Amino acid sequence: MGSHSRHGLTQIAADLRPVSDDFTKRLFARLFALDPSLRELFPASMSSHREVFFRVLDHVFSAIPEADEHDELIEFLAQLGRDHRKYGLTEAHYTTMATALSAEVRALYQPHGGLDAEDSAVLDQAVQMMTGVMRGGAHSDPTPARRSAEVVEVLRPHPGLTVVRLIAEQPLLFRPGQYVETQIPQVPRQWRPFSLAMPPNTQGQMEFHVRAVPGGDLSSTIHSETRPGDRWQFGQVHGLMRADGARPVTLIAGGTGLAPMKSILLAMAASAHNPETHLVMGARSPGQLYDAESLAMLAATNPWLRITQVTDARRDPWWLTTPAPPARGLPLRHGSVVEAMRALDLRGHRVLIAGPAGLVHAARNTALSAGAEPDQVLHDPI
Repeated sequence: MGSHSRHGLTQIAADLRPVSDDFTKRLFARLFALDPSLRELFPASMSSHREVFFRVLDHVFSAIPEADEHDELIEFLAQLGRDHRKYGLTEAHYTTMATALSAEVRALYQPHGGLDAEDSAVLDQAVQMMTGVMRGGAHSDPTPARRSAEVVEVLRPHPGLTVVRLIAEQPLLFRPGQYVETQIPQVPRQWRPFSLAMPPNTQGQMEFHVRAVPGGDLSSTIHSETRPGDRWQFGQVHGLMRADGARPVTLIAGGTGLAPMKSILLAMAASAHNPETHLVMGARSPGQLYDAESLAMLAATNPWLRITQVTDARRDPWWLTTPAPPARGLPLRHGSVVEAMRALDLRGHRVLIAGPAGLVHAARNTALSAGAEPDQVLHDPI
């Protein structure tokens, strides 16, 4: 940092990146000192929240100087404001954040002569825009900030996998294939995205498939502690995956990535006219194809649907003592899902992908190599 150099938002963003962790720690310490009540709205561990916040801040400071990105930036910030309603933020909280953020950026430059008047004004304008658009987005959303549902059934098809079924007081509005921000009572103030495995319905019925991830507080807690009678909280619904309506559809699902695909297929089955649809569902071993029987029944009654099962291993691991057999009548291949995709011609297809991040990356590249158009390959953020 030069003591007399012109910074601007682009340079401020560049200067913050090498010290992002320390900067966000000091920023939130300043924020909670200005308003201690804010600390109660956030989880005990702030590390992941700080990381996400800095990515947003870096994007905002980098995008504002680019005039052609303003429309996208405004919508991005407005959506953030709608999302943040679940925390219970008020008008005063946004003002406090603006104060803390401007002060912490200035503090970074103070040992180097500080920001001059012009750079200070640019900083303040950017911070006011960021918090102002988020506040406006929150105010403009007429839907409830949160909805709740009661757990009515918990299934554990095999070790590490939990299927949770709930009934909501008011039906959740969403499209098949979307995911929703979720909070469970055992881990308050922590929100995680979970895909809905059922299409929307007037009865408020909901289903989620959750795999316990090593080191994952929320997923492991769901697997070990979730019981009927628990009340889950839900925030905003997100996601772009959907069938086109006319194009052939190829669905690629790995593990619990099957959940949004099941929601899409059940919704399609309620329609009389559907395009040719192919689901490629993968698991580590045959006994971990946990929902194959119900999908086989769906394929048997819907001639437009074809399903291929793929497993990495031919045999189940020793700890899978009561595995469900692979569904009869469905092709079963051994190898990876990506290898199975290489035999497909995806020209003219819409391709939807869900599963672990590594699979999504590899499947997207394979889909493009198989002829799919880039804007027709859809998946959730990873």
